[in-house]
Amino acid sequence: MSLPLGPRLRRVLDRLGAAGEPLALDELARRLLALRVPPRPPLARRLVASALGCGDQLLPDRLDVRTLPRLLEGPAAEVALERAEWIAVDLETTGLSAERCAILEIGAVRIVGLRCVEQFQTLVDPGVPIPPFVTALTGIDRAAIGEAPPIARAIHAFRAWVGARREVAFVAHNAAFDARFVGRAFEAHGMSPWPGPVLCTRRLARRLLPGLARYDLDTLSAQLGIANAWRHRALGDAHAAARALLDLIAIARTAHGLRTVGDLLAVQASQRRKSSPRSRAAAGGPKP
Repeated sequence: MSLPLGPRLRRVLDRLGAAGEPLALDELARRLLALRVPPRPPLARRLVASALGCGDQLLPDRLDVRTLPRLLEGPAAEVALERAEWIAVDLETTGLSAERCAILEIGAVRIVGLRCVEQFQTLVDPGVPIPPFVTALTGIDRAAIGEAPPIARAIHAFRAWVGARREVAFVAHNAAFDARFVGRAFEAHGMSPWPGPVLCTRRLARRLLPGLARYDLDTLSAQLGIANAWRHRALGDAHAAARALLDLIAIARTAHGLRTVGDLLAVQASQRRKSSPRSRAAAGGPKP
């Protein structure tokens, strides 16, 4: 999965990207890792590659942080938006920690040619008690689980449905959450990581719709006119994320001239622009 960065490193990259100046790798390593002096170039290359989670052979001698999404995704970044394949994913889980909690339901929608063409859904027997607050939120209890498969069978079925195309993009609202659970499940059951880039409809909305007061799925759905009769169920929320992505792609293409997956990844990675009350009103967002 692309750019597996913690919040601190991502904030540093956001600042460096906003500055808009290419940096030598030794200086980038110094700033990225808060070192007192720049390391020697061979070590700097290894440190930057390790921090970004990529091979050091991909890194040029001088790097513009704004080019990172396209650089790290390689051929996937060059795919035209109208030809790209996306899989919008949503999970219900027994809690927030991918290390301590279990997947309870998987929902996914495949988008090809800017159309939703296929869906995947399965409940999962988590093998642990379902917390009452999760049942209250989702309606999923032991009775609902019934004959649901354990995670080993469910995650293999999902991985087979996803396929192996390197360009297929993972999409979710607050994608870091779902990507962590899916990535951990893939690893725990001997499968390779997700093959393509990761897109977050929350991050994209912050950059393409800067006038919204909030960026949760309910607020974004209301702004875009998306109805969701199965809120807090995996397939319902995956459909909402899929439709949000399609609307955001339409905005990206018409208002910003974006053409490729790499263009969208670059927007996602860019620093969020702060909007004035006047720009919020022009964007159709909440008035002060």
